[in-house]
Amino acid sequence: MTESLAITRLFGLIPAVFVLVCTSTASAAELGQLYVAPGAQWMDFDEETGLGNDWGFSAGVGLQIAERWALEVAGFDLDPDNNAGNEVDLDHYRVDLFYNVGGLLGGDWQPFVVGGIGNTNFNGENDTLMNVGGGLRLQLSQNLEWRTAVRAFENLGRDHEDFDLGLDTSLIYYIDFGSRSRPAETAAAAAAAPRSEPADSDRDGVPDSDDDCSNTPRSYAVDSSGCPIPVEEIARVELLVNFDFDRDEVKPEYFNEIEEVADFMAQYPDVVITLEGHTDSRGAEAYNEDLSQRRADAVRAVMIDRFDVGAGRVSARGFGESQPIASNDTAAGRAENRRVITVIIQTLQNYRPR
Repeated sequence: MTESLAITRLFGLIPAVFVLVCTSTASAAELGQLYVAPGAQWMDFDEETGLGNDWGFSAGVGLQIAERWALEVAGFDLDPDNNAGNEVDLDHYRVDLFYNVGGLLGGDWQPFVVGGIGNTNFNGENDTLMNVGGGLRLQLSQNLEWRTAVRAFENLGRDHEDFDLGLDTSLIYYIDFGSRSRPAETAAAAAAAPRSEPADSDRDGVPDSDDDCSNTPRSYAVDSSGCPIPVEEIARVELLVNFDFDRDEVKPEYFNEIEEVADFMAQYPDVVITLEGHTDSRGAEAYNEDLSQRRADAVRAVMIDRFDVGAGRVSARGFGESQPIASNDTAAGRAENRRVITVIIQTLQNYRPR
């Protein structure tokens, strides 16, 4: 089978992909999830090539290898005319690495950057072609995205200053194999399963599935979420835990600050704390609210996992960009706003039998 015939058959799968997109109920992209990317490719060739502009179909298969990273194998087939008016058969295959920048635009629009390397065949002659570029992606549904990128292509067999300009657009369909496996049988099996009382590990009257504060002490009265009911705020302590831009990892240099709060809680077992997460003003409001929640959750995890604070005594809440303590017009001010605040609250000591 020739390369041209292989690509032709690959493009022939595109209608089937669209049918699959319309009939599937797959979930959103997850780590390790496969996707297919049918689309179109336009090329503006450097004048040194002697080729005219042309467009054709493209196709790719990718894998979500991390939260923001995807690896993709793709190809396209063009038939541009040369200076003599003759048609040139151009087949291109490449491997690309995509990085979703995130946090810069509001709504479902997300910018990304991409780079890759591949092989181009001009009428039977092969050469290595590198590309780098960027673009935007738009979430259309749970399993479908639209993606467009502008790229610069550099052929290693040509002068370093000469490059081709490309524009590609694709529909990205994320495949979810599990969601399409015998739903009727799954529902029947669930209906036949014996019913049991929901688990309540700390016996506070709130099922584990709804319990936001597990393992609360026996003497604490709890609300409908399983968290201790506060009486009053008795202290507000500023943890010197700051974060890099668009990150929620707690750096080890702040562990001493967190340990001081944990030691305070060990000394006063009748208090609970709330960790308040914050961000600077860059990025969409909804994204920042989620990021601030992740930051507060990260500090909470350090207190529980590293310093043995009971999970039922620590809650976390994100406030996004709504409560700055410094100006967001300077880099130093934005760094101060990327923080976590600790609020220490005395708990209600109503005994509840278990």
